[in-house]
Amino acid sequence: MTEIELLKGLDTEIPGWVLQSRLAERGYANIWQKIEGLIADGLIERVMRGWYCLGPLLRKREPSLRYLACNVYGPAAVSGNLVLFEAGLIPDAVASVISVTPKRSRSLETPYGNIHWLTVPRSSVFAGTYAVNEPPGYIRATTEKALLDQLYITRYTPQSYNLWKAFILEDLRIDEDALERLDLANMHELGRRYKSPKIIKHIKWFNKYLGVHNK
Repeated sequence: MTEIELLKGLDTEIPGWVLQSRLAERGYANIWQKIEGLIADGLIERVMRGWYCLGPLLRKREPSLRYLACNVYGPAAVSGNLVLFEAGLIPDAVASVISVTPKRSRSLETPYGNIHWLTVPRSSVFAGTYAVNEPPGYIRATTEKALLDQLYITRYTPQSYNLWKAFILEDLRIDEDALERLDLANMHELGRRYKSPKIIKHIKWFNKYLGVHNK
């Protein structure tokens, strides 16, 4: 069996246990040595410990950085400024993929781009998210959830109402017209998941600034 036949049928993104099982089924005794050989030959690429991708000659599509961001560090959801840019709330493109996780924040450089995992409360990670089914699929925050995540991970909080507008519109560069499209009722419900006084303060500011008051 050739090495190309050995890897045939595997997805572009390969969990380590899948690769190990494939090699064990094919009778390889020294699985780790074989994996290192496949990497050296350029047939697979190591993303991080326990995760690999097919090499350029074997894959039918480019590796999905968003799929990796949702899976290689445990379950996570794409969120933050990346979603805000794609939703038109901020003007600056984001080169890295940002995901929220209940685990400790960390970053990862891969051959396909960088991933940043940012910590939010466990109860809020998947609230306000949905599945993107385009292969291989990933979990993505709604615009409202992405904004709350970004506010949660930003350490600074304005000390008075008068400072809030400059913080939101100038420091975070949120488009003022885009604020009108936010579902504030949904934000209020999502905000409960954080159990964070800071998030509650932000939501109250949005309600007041946009002239909407929750009963």
